[in-house]
Amino acid sequence: PDEPRFALMARHMVESGNWLFPHRGHELYAEKPPTFMWMQAAAYQVGRDWRIAFLLPSLLAGLATLAFTCDIARRLWNWRIGIVAAGALFACVQFGLQAKRAQIDMVLVALTTMALWVLLRVLLLRGHKSLAVVGGFASGLGTVTKGVGFLPLLLLPSAMALRRFLAKGNALPSLAPVTILALAGFVLGALVWLAPMLFAVLGSEDPALHGYARDLLLRQTGERYADPWHHVQPFWYYAKTIFTLWLPGALLLPWLVPAWWNRIKRRDARFVLPLVWGVLVLLFFNVSPGKREVYIFPALPAFCMAAAPLLPALLRRADVRG
Repeated sequence: PDEPRFALMARHMVESGNWLFPHRGHELYAEKPPTFMWMQAAAYQVGRDWRIAFLLPSLLAGLATLAFTCDIARRLWNWRIGIVAAGALFACVQFGLQAKRAQIDMVLVALTTMALWVLLRVLLLRGHKSLAVVGGFASGLGTVTKGVGFLPLLLLPSAMALRRFLAKGNALPSLAPVTILALAGFVLGALVWLAPMLFAVLGSEDPALHGYARDLLLRQTGERYADPWHHVQPFWYYAKTIFTLWLPGALLLPWLVPAWWNRIKRRDARFVLPLVWGVLVLLFFNVSPGKREVYIFPALPAFCMAAAPLLPALLRRADVRG
């Protein structure tokens, strides 16, 4: 049901000229920010064909996610591992499902993966600290695309907490300025939509607009996470998701987990930081009673990055091939 809903809201934007407040029919739509619908409407303005425009943002986001995954693995290891990382992500069922659907989640994952791509370069590859602004901006834009876009910023407190553990084999940069720059970029990214929306709401006496802002900023974020009114699932729900939608990669976990543990014991930050971040994403969504398969999708590229260096050797083993 998301596909026609978002496409019709994008068409309403084009026809009405009101791009700031998405409408479902005649009512304001306060469940999601309009960023994804902006992309669909912009695609229509370029191609003038809704059959293409409504799917184009997901296609481009899927290609961007593969590119970011490939490039960060290339930078951390080499070109071969970069291609393996992108191939591993491409092979997983959930990636294909989301890349061909006109839902928000593929665009969200492109933005979270872009933020990881930048922050890992700053933390592990001596990238210039000012790049953290770009990572924060991608995360902020992700947040006004779907509320959980802030998740890549969890990488920074993780690096702070693990700094002493990683110090033996890795020289992490000073994290205070990186964090400040990333937060500044995050605010800028979020203000792309929040600033004009709040300006319009505060300058209006229309109770419908005030209700829209209240519902979107409070009810659809914190309240939906802490006390959800739908999609309530048991604590083991994401285990089922991993062992179905993350196939065929999930079949390799009996070999990957011990190999990952060995790299963690060696304090290899190239494995530690993506894995810790991925686990934090899983825990974050597992705490909430409301659960959906797509919620944990942002963690999949990080696990593919960490799996890629191990896959060439694993796939030569007879038991794995069997």
